[in-house]
Amino acid sequence: MRSATRYALVFVLSLSPLATSAMTFMDIQVTCPIDGKPFPSRVMGSGTSFGMYFDTQRFGPIASPAPLPTCPGNGFIVADDSRRYSEAELTRLRGFVESAEYRAWIANDTPYYRLAKQMAFMGESEDAIANVLLSATWEAGQRYPRYAAEALQVWQRRALREAGSDRAHHSRMLVGELQRRLGRFEEARATFEALHADRGFPGKQDDAETAAYMRKVVQAQLQLIRSRSVAHARLDEDGEIVDF
Repeated sequence: MRSATRYALVFVLSLSPLATSAMTFMDIQVTCPIDGKPFPSRVMGSGTSFGMYFDTQRFGPIASPAPLPTCPGNGFIVADDSRRYSEAELTRLRGFVESAEYRAWIANDTPYYRLAKQMAFMGESEDAIANVLLSATWEAGQRYPRYAAEALQVWQRRALREAGSDRAHHSRMLVGELQRRLGRFEEARATFEALHADRGFPGKQDDAETAAYMRKVVQAQLQLIRSRSVAHARLDEDGEIVDF
């Protein structure tokens, strides 16, 4: 499956406050695979990011996460309107979206959370589901503890699968972030202290700036843990903690 945010076509990613700010939306026609009917949907065409929070949510004139097309009536999330399903797959999906469980998700949960459930039902990789569940936490509101706890479980398993690679450093940082945001301070402290003590951290990053940023985040996380903060936080341009 393509990225769940494939409709966000253009991003201007910059840490500079002088970057041109732009967030645009566009109206598109999407065909619902469940009933075969086209429907209009407003999606993000472009956005400007000035950086990200410790949970990787972008900030700036940007929708993060990007809105997803939702089929009217049945509520199915169309993450990729170019995907073609077999008749057998459609039969299974129709039964799924008509189930009491899916109806409850429509009534009580967010689009990205429902997308994660769709992906799991269709046997998508858990790594891809981990990304979508993380996005669901950004739109969770009062659902955050439930969504974050579910995301934490899949990110912990992902970190184990990635053990020994540079990718694991990023996954372990997200594990620690979710632990802290959930108030699991001892677990979060152990996660970030292990990263700090890891001679391989932060690994071979694309550039020295990224490596330095990752080290600063670990130190900031340990500071937040000492103050028992569950805040949504990031670093500003001077490397100071900004929290909400």
